Amino acid sequence: MGQPKQFNAENYLSGGVPFGPFTSRNLTPEEDGLPAGMTFEQFKLVIRTGVDLDKAHPQFGPLLQVMPWPVYQSMTDRDLRAIYEYLSAIPTAQPGTCTGAGQ
Repeated sequence: MGQPKQFNAENYLSGGVPFGPFTSRNLTPEEDGLPAGMTFEQFKLVIRTGVDLDKAHPQFGPLLQVMPWPVYQSMTDRDLRAIYEYLSAIPTAQPGTCTGAGQ
């Protein structure tokens, strides 16, 4: 609507955005330095299959409901490695109070 693009830089990629009964996950590095606490092999598995390694919502099945993994599943290993390295390099962030609107 003609307004400048906005995003929550402090909490970018840190999850915490509700989507109905689901909440987006934190993709920033955990204390071990791994994005979302995943090794690269785990990251590839999640991106390619959508499997929820944390089993956070077992009542809805074994797959992540918010992440658009079907869109990303055909990416090359090289592309996925680039995303993983980027996520490894950004600062750790904690989920904010974003409601998804205007963020």
